[in-house]
Amino acid sequence: MNAFATVSRALPQPGGAALLLDFDGTLVDLAETPGGIAIDPGLPSLLDDLARATGGALALVSGRAIDDLAGFLPGYGGPLIGGHGAETRLDGRISRHPLAGSALLARLWSEVQALAAEAPGLLAEPKPTGCVLHYRRAPGHEAWVQDRLAALAGSAPGIEAHQSKMAVELRPDDIGKDRAVAALLQLPPFAGRAAIFCGDDATDEPAMAFCLQAGGTAIKVGKGPSAAPHRLDAPAALRAALTHWAGLETAR
Repeated sequence: MNAFATVSRALPQPGGAALLLDFDGTLVDLAETPGGIAIDPGLPSLLDDLARATGGALALVSGRAIDDLAGFLPGYGGPLIGGHGAETRLDGRISRHPLAGSALLARLWSEVQALAAEAPGLLAEPKPTGCVLHYRRAPGHEAWVQDRLAALAGSAPGIEAHQSKMAVELRPDDIGKDRAVAALLQLPPFAGRAAIFCGDDATDEPAMAFCLQAGGTAIKVGKGPSAAPHRLDAPAALRAALTHWAGLETAR
């Protein structure tokens, strides 16, 4: 049996599940730059089909900004959690963390831009509720980036430096995907359902652990340690597993 079929058969039935999906590295392959990702042509229709199969209990839970996610998926109108929980879009309305637009974040963004200019290959990325310094194209600077952003976080009350894949992000210290998921699961149509979280890196692990503790499950996409009981090797395999899980193969 294919790995995606094995995983999909182990999941709760769609009608009783809440499906929570990370974006980069989970639904789409990672790229050297945040804007360089390619959207699989079938992804928008797959999300529509999954929303119907789950009765609307589908949400994207990402570190990206909500406006960024919406730009990549203009036809998706469902719930979005962005900035690791610092932004939420429900029923078309967006709410953001109080630090969004603050002078503190503006100062940090200026300093992160200055750090990016110090070494070829580093890339600074602004977000409404933080900023990121990517070193995917300069892996030799990993420790340097981690040290510099840890120092910046130490100078900024309410901010933490958070490690992700080949990047360090400065973000509010009172947010997280686990907290965002916990809040979402209190709301209809998510409440009372078995939560399934799908993610690919360390920023997803708290949400995976929360879902497991709440009686749900999780799927890890790619390599690396994880609490998730299920694993698939790439976003394409996850898309195939979700198609199989929702019974969409025979419907198409």
